[in-house]
Amino acid sequence: MDKKIRDACFVLMICTESYYKRVMGEEEPGKGHGVRWEGNLIYQYIYNAGSTNTKFVPVVFDASNRDYIPTPLQGATNYCVSTQDGYDDLYYRLINKPKIEKPEIGKLRALPERPVKTNPIMYLTGPINIDLWNEAKWRATFFMGYEEEPPILGLAFENEDAARKIFETWHERYGENDEYEELRVSIVEGKIQGEPPGYTVHVGSDPDAAIKRFKDAGYEFDVDDDIMMMVGQINRMNPSEDSKYLEWFKDSYKSYKTFFLVPGVISEDRQNLKPLTELRIRKGRVVFRNVDEIGKNDIDSVVLGIKEK
Repeated sequence: MDKKIRDACFVLMICTESYYKRVMGEEEPGKGHGVRWEGNLIYQYIYNAGSTNTKFVPVVFDASNRDYIPTPLQGATNYCVSTQDGYDDLYYRLINKPKIEKPEIGKLRALPERPVKTNPIMYLTGPINIDLWNEAKWRATFFMGYEEEPPILGLAFENEDAARKIFETWHERYGENDEYEELRVSIVEGKIQGEPPGYTVHVGSDPDAAIKRFKDAGYEFDVDDDIMMMVGQINRMNPSEDSKYLEWFKDSYKSYKTFFLVPGVISEDRQNLKPLTELRIRKGRVVFRNVDEIGKNDIDSVVLGIKEK
C-alpha cells in the first residue's frame, strides 16, 4: 500500500460515512483496520510534505458526503462526480489540463505617437500671481494640526476673497495633492542682518519639478539654452523665544513625512485667525534650511535681503 501511494501521481479518496469513521478512528473495534492503516499513511505523507497536498484528491458521490471528508483534507479541492461538471472537473485535474483552453494573446495595438510641441524660447511658469498676492496681503505663517492627521502649515492673509482665489487657482493646477511637488515651500532659520530673530517662509515654484511637469506635457526643455522665470513670496516671522510651534511642526512632519498647506484669514490687529482648511493641499516636501547654507545664486537667497514691512 505504501509503495502504491508513493508511486502514484494521484490518490483518489472516495469519502463515505464508513470511510470517514475508519480513517478518523471512530469505527467500532475490530473493523476497518486496512482503512485506518491507509489513513495513517496519508497523514504521514501530508506531514512530510510540510502540510502541502498535491497527491490526495477527495471524491464524493453525493454532495451530502462532503461532511465525511477527513479533517486533514477538508481544505483540499473536492469533486462530486454525480454531476457532469464535477466529473469533468476531476477528469481535467487528473490529466493535468485546463478545462478551458487559454486563448492566444492578441497583438498589441500601437500606441499613438505623442507629438512634441514646439520648443519655446522662454517658458514662464509659477504659482505666484503678484497682483493677487498684493491684494491678499500675506501677513503671517501659522502651524496647527488635528489628531491622527499630518500637520498644517498655514499662510495667513488679510483679504479672504483674494486668499481663496490663490488657493482655488492652485487647486485647478495642482489638485488636492501636489503630485509633482511643484509648489516649493522653504523655512529658513538663522540671523538676517537688520532683522529681529526669527525665521522666513519662502513660497514659490520648484524649478526641477516645473521642468519635469513641462516635459511630461509634451514639451522639450534645454537647461542650457531655455530660460525659466520664477517668482516667489516671502514672509518673516518673529516669534517669542519660548515659542514651540515651529519645532512642533518639524517633529510632526518628520513623523508623517507629509503636511497640508492651508490658507487662513487674519485680522488686522493679528488677534484672530480663521483657517480655511477646505482649501488645503497635501504636500510631501518642505525644505528646512539655515541662512548659513544659502549662497549668492541660491533659490532662497531672496530671503537674505528681506526688509521689515
